[in-house]
Amino acid sequence: MIVNYPTYNESCTIELSLFSDKNSEFHLIVEDANDDNIVFTNRTGKLSGSKKYYVRLPISPEEALIEVSSPNNNVEIDDIRTLDLPTNLDSKYFDNPEVISFVNFAEEFAYNASTLTAGKTKYHSDDDLFTIIYLDAIIVDGEVDPTPARISQKSGIIEVSKKDFLEYTIPMRMAILLHEFSHFYLNEIMEDEIEADRHSLNIYMALGYPRIDAYNVYLDVFANAPTELNKDRYEELNKLFTNNYIQ
Repeated sequence: MIVNYPTYNESCTIELSLFSDKNSEFHLIVEDANDDNIVFTNRTGKLSGSKKYYVRLPISPEEALIEVSSPNNNVEIDDIRTLDLPTNLDSKYFDNPEVISFVNFAEEFAYNASTLTAGKTKYHSDDDLFTIIYLDAIIVDGEVDPTPARISQKSGIIEVSKKDFLEYTIPMRMAILLHEFSHFYLNEIMEDEIEADRHSLNIYMALGYPRIDAYNVYLDVFANAPTELNKDRYEELNKLFTNNYIQ
């Protein structure tokens, strides 16, 4: 089932009322109706009866394309409503002008990442505080590295893998970019992954981005590098989301 739904480039939450007359798995995609490279969520779920689902859109298209599919085509969209977007813009993080500048830069990059040129192309924030080097893939010792992004501890320049970002929704891209930013600009201990997770997820959730996309992209990163550190990060991640952690 496919529905075009106007969101007028406004921050909002889409409330979807779904119905299935029996237990069914379903796949939900929300993308820009005019550009299927711009995906706002791509998730799966299970449904029996009626249930409401929420898609948070801190940045949105003029018109969203909402697609719900299921193996037997028995999951239907009963209703769609636009709600306010829950945010916490009074968070202490937004007292920091570097955070505000990077968020603006990261959102622009995340929105356009599918069509931007890679191959070591440099992208700069409007104030020239931040630089992203967009690579076809991140190569280490002649091999493709599984990390989607990394930041220089000397310069603060972020390298991003287009190979990975093509697979990610806009919120997933934001979660990764905010994590790298946090290492250099917010961490007390620059190399501390869990500290960077905490800072970045606080900003991410305060902006109103959906938890499920952040959770999914972290799981993807952990699955590609199943280290003891990433096991610890996974446990901390669960605590953050279980406690609905926001400052």
